[in-house]
Amino acid sequence: MKPSLTLTLCRFLLVFTASAALASPPSDARPALREAAEKFSTELRRERISGLPTVTQMERLGPLMTAGLRGAIGKARELQAAQMREAPDEKPDWIEGDLFSSSFEGVTSWELGEVFAAPTTDGLVKVRQTYSEAGQSPVKWTDTLVFKNDGKTWLLDDILLGGEWAFKPGASLRDGLPGGGRESADHRSPDGRWLVTFQRDGEDVMRVSIADKGVPAKAQVLFGKDGETCPMPTWVVWNPESNLLALRLGDSPRFTRTLVFRLEGARWLPVGLPVFYAKERATMEKNGFRRSDDLVDAAYWSDERTLVVQFFASYTKEDEGDGFAKLVSVRIDESGKAAVVGAVDAPPQE
Repeated sequence: MKPSLTLTLCRFLLVFTASAALASPPSDARPALREAAEKFSTELRRERISGLPTVTQMERLGPLMTAGLRGAIGKARELQAAQMREAPDEKPDWIEGDLFSSSFEGVTSWELGEVFAAPTTDGLVKVRQTYSEAGQSPVKWTDTLVFKNDGKTWLLDDILLGGEWAFKPGASLRDGLPGGGRESADHRSPDGRWLVTFQRDGEDVMRVSIADKGVPAKAQVLFGKDGETCPMPTWVVWNPESNLLALRLGDSPRFTRTLVFRLEGARWLPVGLPVFYAKERATMEKNGFRRSDDLVDAAYWSDERTLVVQFFASYTKEDEGDGFAKLVSVRIDESGKAAVVGAVDAPPQE
């Protein structure tokens, strides 16, 4: 499937806005970021890791990662063990290949590249990677390490996979772990209990429903029960515990939204998301600006209750323009109330 106009436009605008934000990174953050990247990369490549890191390997790598990334890897290990118990003759997920780079075969040499840092963004460090095999030309590519600062040090939170080939784990390390995968076709939840079904008519999504695999006749409609439709792409992002899900819908090429549902008993209840940058929107409209784009795309779950949303809004007034390109973290409490707990400028993408 070719990328939609919505995603292409969003990717372009995020690059433009975020690149401007990162044009002059503070010099005092760069040495600490480079040191963190050097330390993580050295520990990661100390031995070949195929599939999920072992418990022993995580004893070395875990202290260099955020709690969210450690939790996603731990959840993947739990799900993998459950798959092996339920289907011992089948190959489980996350059992082989290098999950920490674009290359399934792994990395034979690496070199740190540019370092990006700014007050309102995650730290980014490019890594030039190489895989060499006797008798063949070496394969070269660049991945990007994404770091968060916990107030004391920089910790790895994700790896953006820059290899330009189809057979790689995903767009990022998080993308392939519980809480990060975008499911745009019929699928089961990470814990295997729930079946999500998409009903389509050409390029339009007519209905998205969810059913307990034990009682499939009692499917619940998440979208489309009132005859509403939306264009593709549409996707679902599950949290690691399979009790929260985000459903991204396209209203048009320039407007998208995300619906969130939480599991209570055997029913999926809607969660109301807050309006992002409401005061700024009101100010823009008061001054005669018109919204020309409004993208609210579910990106990933940074932990079991925090959804990261890729948000972009632009406004125009004759030949003037302004807008926001943000990654917004939304925390959903046990009662189903959602609140914004953080936002950073969207990082540059290639």
